[in-house]
Amino acid sequence: MGKPGLIEIHPKENSFIFMVESTGAIKASQLLLNAIEVLKQKLDAVRLCEDTVEADDQFGELGAHMRGG
Repeated sequence: MGKPGLIEIHPKENSFIFMVESTGAIKASQLLLNAIEVLKQKLDAVRLCEDTVEADDQFGELGAHMRGG
């Protein structure tokens, strides 16, 4: 079926396709902006957790005590 070797497909290492679909209640562009905002909030939470772990590593019990633990 078809012709072997007619085309070659190679992945691009530094790119991806990102598709956004909406039911129409929210424009796809607004949906994307909302999603980016949620992602920023989640990344901030991860950074706070990393800071907490670093404080525990540096200050041990004092770091936990300062957080109320």
